[in-house]
This record gives sequence, C-alpha cells and structure tokens, in this order.
Amino acid sequence: MLSLRKTISSSITKSKKTLETITGYTYKQIILGIIICTVIVLALCGVYRWYINKYTIQEVPSMKRPFLNMWGVRKDGSEFLTNIVFITHPFTRDECIVQYNEAKSKGVHFLGLSSYSEFPGPISNKHDVLHDRTIDAWTKYDYFQLTRGWLSCFSEENNKKWIKQGFPCVNIAESNFANYEQHQPDPNVKKEYDFIYICLKDGEPIEKDGEKDCPEGWQSTIRDWNTVKKLLDVMCDKYKLKGLLVGRIGCSIPKQCHQLMEQTDFMEYSTFIKQFNRCKFILTASFADCSPRTLSEAMCFNLPVLVNKNILGGWEYVNDQTGTFYDPNNLETFPATIDNFLKKLNNNEYKPREWFIQNYGKYNSGKRLKKFVGEVFKPDELNFKMDDVEYLKPGI
Repeated sequence: MLSLRKTISSSITKSKKTLETITGYTYKQIILGIIICTVIVLALCGVYRWYINKYTIQEVPSMKRPFLNMWGVRKDGSEFLTNIVFITHPFTRDECIVQYNEAKSKGVHFLGLSSYSEFPGPISNKHDVLHDRTIDAWTKYDYFQLTRGWLSCFSEENNKKWIKQGFPCVNIAESNFANYEQHQPDPNVKKEYDFIYICLKDGEPIEKDGEKDCPEGWQSTIRDWNTVKKLLDVMCDKYKLKGLLVGRIGCSIPKQCHQLMEQTDFMEYSTFIKQFNRCKFILTASFADCSPRTLSEAMCFNLPVLVNKNILGGWEYVNDQTGTFYDPNNLETFPATIDNFLKKLNNNEYKPREWFIQNYGKYNSGKRLKKFVGEVFKPDELNFKMDDVEYLKPGI
C-alpha cells in the first residue's frame, strides 16, 4: 500500500512538472487560470441570458383571438405583457400560424386555454363550421405540439377525453378572472326581474308552422333554447316569475310568458353588464359552453345561479352557497328543484359574491396561474422574474 502511494505521488509530481514545462506556468498559476476562466464563462452566460431576456423577448406582440396575451401584475400593481400567449380557439385562418411563428421567433411561448366549446376536443354543435373534423383547423395543426401546457375548465372525465395524456394541465378558466372589484351590486337599483337569461338570436324571425320564430343556429344550440322554453313554461305558468331575455327580441316564447318577460336585442357590453343589478338570479342553460363569463359576472353582482347540470365549464361555481343545478334530461324534477331554489333565494341563504371572492377572481386565480407557469417554464424562458410578480392573468 505504501509503495502504491509513493508511485501515485511520483506520477502526480512528474505530471505537474511536464504541464509546467509545456505551458510555461506554475501549477498554481494554471489552477488559478482555470478558476478565472470558469468564472468568466459563467458570467458571460449570465450576460447572454440577460441580453436574450432584455432584447429578444422584450417586444411582446399584442395578439388578437384566437390568441390571448397573458399579463403580469407586479407587487406595486403595475401591469406588463408577459411573453406567454394563450391559444383559445382552433386556427380558422391561414394567418394564425403565420402570427404564431412570428411570435415564436420573438421569444413568445404558448399555452392552450379552453375558451371555446369543447376545444381542444371535437366541437359538438352541428351549426359550427368547426364541427367538421376534416377542415384545416383540425387536420393541419396539433394544438398540443403548439403549446407547452393547457388551462382547462372541464371535469376530470372530459379532461381525460380531450386533453392529451400526461400533458401539463390545470383547471383554470377565463371566467375565473371576473372583475368583482368593478362588478358590484348596487342597492339603489330596483330589482325589476326575477331572473335573466342570455341567448342571442341566430337570425331574424321566419315563418314556420304558421308562426314566426327565429331560426335555430349556433347560439340557440349552445344555450339549449329548446329546453329553456320548457323551463319557462314552468317558471311563468306556475311561479309567475318575471324574466329579462337578452338577445332574442322578436323570437317566439311560451304564451304564458308574454306578459312576464321582456325581450331585448343585442346589447353593448357596457349596457348589458348593468342588467344584472335589475335581476334576482341568472338562468344559465348552456351545455357546450366553455365556462361562460356571464355566469361568474352575475355572481359578482351577487346573483344566485340556476345552472344546467351538464354544462361543460362553470360547474365549479355551483354549490350550496351559490345556487343549484337542474337536470335537462329529467325535467320532471324541475318544479322541485326550483321550489327549493326559490325558497333559499327568498330567505337570502345564497352568498354567491362572497363565495366567488373567496375562491376565484384575479388574485386567487392569478396566483394559481402563476404557480402553473412556474411549473411549465424555466426561469430563463420568461421575460420576468417570478419573485417580482404578484399574479398573472389573461388579458380579458
């Protein structure tokens, strides 16, 4: 053993002398030089990352649908465009992929966001051009290859059907970010209606079976208008509930509702949003609707919710504190459902605004989004530091 140690020591000494002879430097100088070079390389790497972040991805493009920019909110409240953009809708125009590639070249990264019917799953609405899976929007693009992660509003069962297995996914919806600071109940506004229901018409009334009615189309299908007419029969006939029907002026409604419902045309958003203060609750009958913002906005105005049990997104808002579901496949149970709902409503047992603020909104949902972004992207891929950001939000 002693002999082996001497042999190794002797070899090291010879190597040192050989290295010193070749380089013209002492062994200590060589080691010091290696350390200095390592430090310089690390410093240059840091400068390079700073340069990339500052100059390559600082000019984030402001993008329009189907894209949606993600905004960051600093701890001082100031906002900025991040270099992350959502894809919210299939690419229905050739320019979409051009815009995508241009943004990628500027250092922008993409996340998927379920914001349109079943997207990224197949679209069930037969009145939607995207119902056809053979068009370019589906055959030319793999949206999971174009993105790094996905924001879904679907149930776990539907996530398994429509989100690629193993793909980074989190349950966050656009509607989670409803602005409850801006949307507030006004006690000075009189409650003129028992409920509000939103369903835009798909065209002007046409003659059908001796009566004039609006044609069936994308809007009426998404919002399950045919079932709603049966609900209105009960709500008007038995309960004499007065309703505000937004978007279907001139369309046929059940006879029992003629004196109880006001029908309006399409409203500009600034006018529409004020209508919630005039109503006591919202009827949301949508099925193939991806977490409608009208649902969470109504909750901000403290409106309890009566919601289709089969809704794709928005189901997460319904509980004992906010409202109830009805079953469109078993309408015999609807009278009992609305009996219980109206009883709790009249007793002021629902607290939808309070519950929404405690669980969603830009602060709670924004921090969940920040956490997900931190899990998907590396720090040097982003044009901001996580520690400098309070929360993230979609640019809605």
